[in-house]
Amino acid sequence: MELTGPSRPAREAQRPAIILAHAIVVRTSPAQGGVGAEDIGKVEVWYDAGIRDAFAALAVVSASGERVDKRDAAIDSADPSHVSVSVNRLNPGKYTARYRALSADGHLVSGAWEFEVRP
Repeated sequence: MELTGPSRPAREAQRPAIILAHAIVVRTSPAQGGVGAEDIGKVEVWYDAGIRDAFAALAVVSASGERVDKRDAAIDSADPSHVSVSVNRLNPGKYTARYRALSADGHLVSGAWEFEVRP
């Protein structure tokens, strides 16, 4: 008599999928290397997936090193892959937007992009 049991592939199919993916920036506003208006109102970043609320940050710094955002960076409640921060009217010049986010896999990602404001 031969005893049979579940095949190996069937057991593997029952295992939960492990997702290991760091959040990746897919879009920014203003665009990297782009031009923004003086009255832009906010700076935004979109990731390829939702991010965790802890450690989410977005800051805007002028070429002289002065922070020019309103320190109100927040994840969009309707789209957890979208973060924005408010800014007052910006003077013409170059700016750097710095971001930090905690990916769903628990890894911290950070970086920056530059944009310019022209009159």
